[in-house]
Amino acid sequence: MQACPLLSTLLLSAMLCLPAHAEDELIVADQKGQQKALMEAAGTDQNLPYHIRWVEFEAAAPLLQALGAGAVDTGIAGDGPFLFAWGAGLHIKAAWVIPPRGAGQATAIVVPEGSPISAPDQLSGKRIATGRGSIGHLLLLRLLATGAIPAPAPHIVFLLPAQAKAALDTKRVDAWSTWEPYVSLAVISGHGHAIADAAGLMPNNSFFVANTEALAQKKRLLADFYRRITAAYDWGTKHQVAYAHILARQTGLPDDVAIAVAQKLIAVPAPVTPDVIRAEDGVVEAYRSAGFIARTGDLSDAFEQNLTH
Repeated sequence: MQACPLLSTLLLSAMLCLPAHAEDELIVADQKGQQKALMEAAGTDQNLPYHIRWVEFEAAAPLLQALGAGAVDTGIAGDGPFLFAWGAGLHIKAAWVIPPRGAGQATAIVVPEGSPISAPDQLSGKRIATGRGSIGHLLLLRLLATGAIPAPAPHIVFLLPAQAKAALDTKRVDAWSTWEPYVSLAVISGHGHAIADAAGLMPNNSFFVANTEALAQKKRLLADFYRRITAAYDWGTKHQVAYAHILARQTGLPDDVAIAVAQKLIAVPAPVTPDVIRAEDGVVEAYRSAGFIARTGDLSDAFEQNLTH
Protein backbone atom coordinates (compact mmCIF):
# COMPACT_ATOMS: atom_id res chain seq x y z
CA MET A 1 0.00 0.00 0.00
CA GLN A 2 2.33 2.70 -1.28
CA ALA A 3 1.49 6.42 -1.38
CA CYS A 4 0.79 7.48 -4.95
CA PRO A 5 2.57 10.70 -5.89
CA LEU A 6 0.16 11.43 -8.75
CA LEU A 7 -2.06 13.87 -6.83
CA SER A 8 0.88 15.92 -5.56
CA THR A 9 2.50 15.88 -9.01
CA LEU A 10 -0.65 17.06 -10.77
CA LEU A 11 -1.25 19.81 -8.19
CA LEU A 12 2.32 21.01 -8.39
CA SER A 13 2.27 20.96 -12.19
CA ALA A 14 -0.92 22.99 -12.24
CA MET A 15 0.52 25.54 -9.83
CA LEU A 16 3.65 25.93 -11.89
CA CYS A 17 1.44 27.09 -14.75
CA LEU A 18 0.20 30.04 -12.66
CA PRO A 19 1.19 33.53 -13.85
CA ALA A 20 4.44 34.96 -12.53
CA HIS A 21 4.13 36.37 -9.03
CA ALA A 22 3.02 39.97 -8.95
CA GLU A 23 5.11 42.14 -6.66
CA ASP A 24 2.00 43.23 -4.77
CA GLU A 25 0.72 39.70 -4.19
CA LEU A 26 1.78 37.11 -1.64
CA ILE A 27 0.89 33.48 -2.37
CA VAL A 28 0.43 31.70 0.94
CA ALA A 29 0.16 27.93 1.34
CA ASP A 30 -2.11 26.71 4.12
CA GLN A 31 -3.04 23.35 5.66
CA LYS A 32 -6.72 22.70 6.38
CA GLY A 33 -7.44 26.44 6.18
CA GLN A 34 -6.12 27.09 9.68
CA GLN A 35 -4.02 30.20 9.01
CA LYS A 36 -6.64 31.83 6.80
CA ALA A 37 -9.33 31.19 9.42
CA LEU A 38 -7.16 32.62 12.17
CA MET A 39 -6.39 35.83 10.29
CA GLU A 40 -10.04 36.29 9.39
CA ALA A 41 -11.13 35.70 12.99
CA ALA A 42 -8.58 38.19 14.32
CA GLY A 43 -9.25 40.72 11.57
CA THR A 44 -5.56 40.97 10.68
CA ASP A 45 -6.36 40.33 7.02
CA GLN A 46 -8.01 43.74 6.77
CA ASN A 47 -6.52 46.82 5.04
CA LEU A 48 -3.73 44.85 3.42
CA PRO A 49 -1.38 46.89 1.19
CA TYR A 50 -1.04 43.79 -1.01
CA HIS A 51 -3.19 40.82 -2.01
CA ILE A 52 -2.95 37.40 -0.34
CA ARG A 53 -3.75 34.42 -2.54
CA TRP A 54 -4.36 31.36 -0.35
CA VAL A 55 -3.56 27.88 -1.65
CA GLU A 56 -4.75 24.84 0.28
CA PHE A 57 -2.71 21.68 0.90
CA GLU A 58 -3.56 18.43 2.65
CA ALA A 59 -0.13 17.99 4.19
CA ALA A 60 3.29 19.60 4.49
CA ALA A 61 5.08 17.45 1.91
CA PRO A 62 3.25 18.75 -1.20
CA LEU A 63 3.20 22.24 0.33
CA LEU A 64 6.98 22.22 0.63
CA GLN A 65 7.35 20.85 -2.89
CA ALA A 66 5.36 23.82 -4.14
CA LEU A 67 7.49 26.19 -2.07
CA GLY A 68 10.70 24.69 -3.42
CA ALA A 69 9.42 25.00 -6.97
CA GLY A 70 8.57 28.68 -6.46
CA ALA A 71 4.83 28.15 -6.98
CA VAL A 72 4.00 29.69 -3.59
CA ASP A 73 5.87 32.25 -1.51
CA THR A 74 5.41 31.03 2.05
CA GLY A 75 3.53 28.44 4.06
CA ILE A 76 3.37 26.61 7.36
CA ALA A 77 5.03 23.27 8.12
CA GLY A 78 6.24 21.33 11.12
CA ASP A 79 9.96 21.21 11.79
CA GLY A 80 10.21 17.57 10.70
CA PRO A 81 8.86 17.92 7.16
CA PHE A 82 10.59 21.28 6.72
CA LEU A 83 14.02 19.90 7.57
CA PHE A 84 13.32 16.73 5.58
CA ALA A 85 12.61 18.90 2.53
CA TRP A 86 15.60 21.16 3.20
CA GLY A 87 17.75 18.05 3.53
CA ALA A 88 16.56 16.99 0.07
CA GLY A 89 18.00 20.20 -1.38
CA LEU A 90 14.92 22.41 -1.73
CA HIS A 91 15.67 26.16 -1.84
CA ILE A 92 13.63 27.08 1.21
CA LYS A 93 14.24 28.67 4.61
CA ALA A 94 12.29 28.79 7.84
CA ALA A 95 11.65 32.45 8.57
CA TRP A 96 9.27 32.47 11.57
CA VAL A 97 8.75 29.95 14.36
CA ILE A 98 5.55 28.84 16.09
CA PRO A 99 6.61 27.34 19.43
CA PRO A 100 4.88 24.20 20.72
CA ARG A 101 1.70 24.30 22.72
CA GLY A 102 0.01 21.37 24.43
CA ALA A 103 3.29 19.69 25.47
CA GLY A 104 3.71 17.94 22.14
CA GLN A 105 0.22 16.46 22.03
CA ALA A 106 -0.44 17.92 18.58
CA THR A 107 1.54 14.99 17.12
CA ALA A 108 0.45 11.53 18.18
CA ILE A 109 0.01 7.89 17.26
CA VAL A 110 -3.65 6.94 17.18
CA VAL A 111 -5.31 3.53 16.98
CA PRO A 112 -8.90 2.83 15.92
CA GLU A 113 -11.83 2.21 18.22
CA GLY A 114 -11.66 -1.26 19.71
CA SER A 115 -7.95 -1.74 19.07
CA PRO A 116 -6.16 -3.93 21.65
CA ILE A 117 -3.08 -1.69 21.33
CA SER A 118 -2.77 0.64 24.31
CA ALA A 119 0.94 1.54 24.47
CA PRO A 120 3.79 2.15 22.00
CA ASP A 121 5.65 -1.03 23.03
CA GLN A 122 2.77 -2.98 21.48
CA LEU A 123 3.50 -1.52 18.03
CA SER A 124 6.38 -3.90 17.32
CA GLY A 125 5.86 -5.51 13.93
CA LYS A 126 2.60 -3.64 13.34
CA ARG A 127 1.59 -1.63 10.27
CA ILE A 128 1.66 2.11 10.95
CA ALA A 129 0.59 4.78 8.45
CA THR A 130 2.25 8.18 8.27
CA GLY A 131 3.51 10.72 5.73
CA ARG A 132 7.05 10.32 4.47
CA GLY A 133 9.19 13.01 6.12
CA SER A 134 6.25 14.26 8.19
CA ILE A 135 6.24 15.08 11.88
CA GLY A 136 4.37 11.79 12.31
CA HIS A 137 7.31 10.04 10.64
CA LEU A 138 9.70 11.92 12.92
CA LEU A 139 7.73 10.78 15.99
CA LEU A 140 8.06 7.16 14.88
CA LEU A 141 11.81 7.53 14.35
CA ARG A 142 12.21 9.02 17.82
CA LEU A 143 10.16 6.25 19.46
CA LEU A 144 12.27 3.66 17.67
CA ALA A 145 15.53 5.40 18.63
CA THR A 146 14.58 5.58 22.31
CA GLY A 147 13.43 1.97 22.40
CA ALA A 148 9.85 2.89 23.22
CA ILE A 149 8.93 0.72 20.22
CA PRO A 150 11.13 -2.39 20.59
CA ALA A 151 12.18 -4.82 17.88
CA PRO A 152 10.89 -6.06 15.56
CA ALA A 153 10.39 -2.64 13.99
CA PRO A 154 6.93 -1.79 12.71
CA HIS A 155 6.21 -1.66 8.99
CA ILE A 156 5.79 2.03 8.10
CA VAL A 157 3.27 2.64 5.32
CA PHE A 158 3.73 6.08 3.74
CA LEU A 159 0.36 7.64 2.93
CA LEU A 160 -1.20 11.08 2.64
CA PRO A 161 -3.68 11.92 5.44
CA ALA A 162 -6.87 11.04 3.53
CA GLN A 163 -5.42 7.67 2.53
CA ALA A 164 -4.07 7.05 6.02
CA LYS A 165 -7.45 7.81 7.61
CA ALA A 166 -9.18 5.40 5.23
CA ALA A 167 -6.59 2.72 5.96
CA LEU A 168 -7.06 3.17 9.71
CA ASP A 169 -10.85 3.17 9.46
CA THR A 170 -10.80 -0.08 7.48
CA LYS A 171 -8.06 -1.56 9.72
CA ARG A 172 -5.62 -2.08 6.85
CA VAL A 173 -3.12 -0.47 9.20
CA ASP A 174 -2.92 -0.90 12.95
CA ALA A 175 -2.09 2.71 13.81
CA TRP A 176 -1.59 6.17 12.33
CA SER A 177 1.19 8.57 13.36
CA THR A 178 -0.23 11.97 12.54
CA TRP A 179 -0.76 15.59 13.58
CA GLU A 180 -3.54 18.08 14.16
CA PRO A 181 -6.28 18.37 13.07
CA TYR A 182 -6.09 14.68 12.15
CA VAL A 183 -5.31 13.57 15.72
CA SER A 184 -8.50 15.17 17.04
CA LEU A 185 -10.52 13.93 14.06
CA ALA A 186 -9.40 10.37 14.77
CA VAL A 187 -9.92 10.59 18.53
CA ILE A 188 -13.04 12.74 18.83
CA SER A 189 -14.94 11.96 15.63
CA GLY A 190 -13.53 8.49 15.03
CA HIS A 191 -13.58 7.40 18.70
CA GLY A 192 -9.98 6.23 18.45
CA HIS A 193 -7.28 6.51 21.07
CA ALA A 194 -3.91 8.27 21.20
CA ILE A 195 -1.32 5.86 22.59
CA ALA A 196 1.79 8.06 22.33
CA ASP A 197 2.60 11.68 21.58
CA ALA A 198 5.67 13.83 20.93
CA ALA A 199 6.04 15.34 24.39
CA GLY A 200 9.69 15.36 25.38
CA LEU A 201 10.80 13.59 22.20
CA MET A 202 11.36 16.47 19.77
CA PRO A 203 11.23 20.28 19.67
CA ASN A 204 7.64 20.28 18.32
CA ASN A 205 8.17 23.61 16.57
CA SER A 206 6.31 24.67 13.46
CA PHE A 207 7.64 27.20 10.99
CA PHE A 208 6.50 29.64 8.39
CA VAL A 209 8.76 28.67 5.53
CA ALA A 210 9.56 30.80 2.48
CA ASN A 211 11.41 30.04 -0.72
CA THR A 212 14.66 31.88 -1.26
CA GLU A 213 13.32 33.80 -4.27
CA ALA A 214 10.46 35.24 -2.23
CA LEU A 215 12.87 36.14 0.57
CA ALA A 216 14.95 38.07 -1.94
CA GLN A 217 12.12 39.77 -3.82
CA LYS A 218 9.23 40.03 -1.36
CA LYS A 219 10.93 40.51 1.99
CA ARG A 220 8.77 43.55 2.83
CA LEU A 221 5.55 41.63 2.13
CA LEU A 222 6.74 38.58 4.05
CA ALA A 223 7.73 40.69 7.07
CA ASP A 224 4.32 42.35 7.09
CA PHE A 225 2.51 39.00 6.70
CA TYR A 226 4.46 37.45 9.59
CA ARG A 227 3.70 40.52 11.72
CA ARG A 228 -0.01 40.11 10.96
CA ILE A 229 -0.05 36.35 11.55
CA THR A 230 1.75 36.92 14.88
CA ALA A 231 -0.97 39.37 15.90
CA ALA A 232 -3.60 36.85 14.78
CA TYR A 233 -2.09 34.08 16.91
CA ASP A 234 -1.87 36.46 19.85
CA TRP A 235 -5.58 37.19 19.42
CA GLY A 236 -6.24 33.44 19.11
CA THR A 237 -4.65 32.68 22.49
CA LYS A 238 -7.31 34.91 24.07
CA HIS A 239 -10.25 33.91 21.84
CA GLN A 240 -9.84 30.20 21.14
CA VAL A 241 -13.55 29.43 20.89
CA ALA A 242 -14.22 32.27 18.44
CA TYR A 243 -11.33 31.10 16.28
CA ALA A 244 -12.54 27.50 16.47
CA HIS A 245 -16.01 28.47 15.21
CA ILE A 246 -14.54 30.21 12.15
CA LEU A 247 -12.15 27.30 11.57
CA ALA A 248 -15.07 24.87 11.67
CA ARG A 249 -17.09 27.01 9.26
CA GLN A 250 -14.25 27.40 6.76
CA THR A 251 -12.93 23.85 6.82
CA GLY A 252 -15.95 21.69 7.64
CA LEU A 253 -14.31 20.38 10.83
CA PRO A 254 -16.82 19.50 13.57
CA ASP A 255 -17.02 22.17 16.28
CA ASP A 256 -15.62 19.93 19.01
CA VAL A 257 -12.67 18.97 16.79
CA ALA A 258 -11.99 22.60 15.90
CA ILE A 259 -11.99 23.58 19.58
CA ALA A 260 -9.51 20.79 20.41
CA VAL A 261 -7.28 21.92 17.53
CA ALA A 262 -7.33 25.53 18.75
CA GLN A 263 -6.38 24.48 22.27
CA LYS A 264 -3.34 22.54 21.02
CA LEU A 265 -2.06 24.81 18.27
CA ILE A 266 -2.52 28.42 19.24
CA ALA A 267 0.80 29.84 20.43
CA VAL A 268 2.44 33.13 19.55
CA PRO A 269 4.96 33.02 16.64
CA ALA A 270 8.29 34.83 16.73
CA PRO A 271 11.43 35.35 14.67
CA VAL A 272 13.89 32.48 14.43
CA THR A 273 16.74 32.69 16.96
CA PRO A 274 20.01 30.75 17.40
CA ASP A 275 18.41 28.83 20.29
CA VAL A 276 15.62 27.67 17.98
CA ILE A 277 18.17 26.49 15.41
CA ARG A 278 20.18 24.58 18.02
CA ALA A 279 17.03 22.81 19.19
CA GLU A 280 16.47 21.51 15.65
CA ASP A 281 19.84 19.70 15.46
CA GLY A 282 18.24 16.55 16.82
CA VAL A 283 15.58 16.53 14.12
CA VAL A 284 18.16 16.55 11.35
CA GLU A 285 20.17 13.87 13.12
CA ALA A 286 17.09 11.64 13.50
CA TYR A 287 16.47 11.70 9.74
CA ARG A 288 20.18 11.37 8.94
CA SER A 289 20.65 8.38 11.27
CA ALA A 290 17.69 6.65 9.64
CA GLY A 291 19.18 7.24 6.18
CA PHE A 292 16.52 9.63 4.94
CA ILE A 293 18.70 12.71 4.34
CA ALA A 294 22.36 13.08 3.42
CA ARG A 295 22.71 16.87 3.21
CA THR A 296 25.52 18.24 5.34
CA GLY A 297 26.61 21.75 6.21
CA ASP A 298 25.68 24.48 8.64
CA LEU A 299 22.09 24.08 9.85
CA SER A 300 21.79 27.85 10.11
CA ASP A 301 21.62 27.87 6.29
CA ALA A 302 18.12 26.45 6.65
CA PHE A 303 16.90 29.52 8.54
CA GLU A 304 16.32 33.21 7.81
CA GLN A 305 17.30 35.26 10.86
CA ASN A 306 17.33 38.73 9.33
CA LEU A 307 13.67 39.27 8.55
CA THR A 308 12.58 42.39 10.40
CA HIS A 309 9.11 43.66 11.15
